[in-house]
Amino acid sequence: IKNGASLVVDVKSGDILAMVGSKNYYAKDIDGKYNVATALRQPGSSIKPINYLLALKNGYSLSSTIDDSPVVYKIKGQKPYSPQNYNGKYMGRVTLRTALASSLNIPSVKLLEKNGVNEMIDLASDMGITTWEERNRFGLSLALGSGEVKMTEISQAYSIFANLGEKIEINPILEIKTYLGESIYQKEIKTKTVVEPEYAYMINDVLSD
Repeated sequence: IKNGASLVVDVKSGDILAMVGSKNYYAKDIDGKYNVATALRQPGSSIKPINYLLALKNGYSLSSTIDDSPVVYKIKGQKPYSPQNYNGKYMGRVTLRTALASSLNIPSVKLLEKNGVNEMIDLASDMGITTWEERNRFGLSLALGSGEVKMTEISQAYSIFANLGEKIEINPILEIKTYLGESIYQKEIKTKTVVEPEYAYMINDVLSD
């Protein structure tokens, strides 16, 4: 790893407590002045909880089962798509709980096929992700994190799990004053219930595995 970024958020207030955009602003071996925390990056498996959250909203339970077995998707005009697990193995019939807790790739893709790509984009948008507007760019690989997001926005989405379904807008600005000291902006905490609390709780419980 040659570079990295970090974001620390107070999920109850939406305050950004710390943001580190690169390993060193003055680094010569990388573009140190580039803020990775606000850049478009593939989120990988960190996107999976949104897919499983959608499954819960669609009537699945954590004890519902799905096949972790080889599959090939043939899409017109594209190469066949055959997702693989990171360890190259298959676990057979597994519960959604096991699939998410083990971060299995194949069940996640199969689950998205059932959930619907557009429906996952809709939920992610409600949770604060704004970077998937060109929907025709995305397919089933979205389940594995192929759609680029900003760290600030994936943090926004995860804060909803922490708040048991309530979205509290992440905002780095507390107050703006004029040169005379007059306050022209004061932060207000904006909240909105996005997800049923029981579903957020269940995802949290699985992630704790």
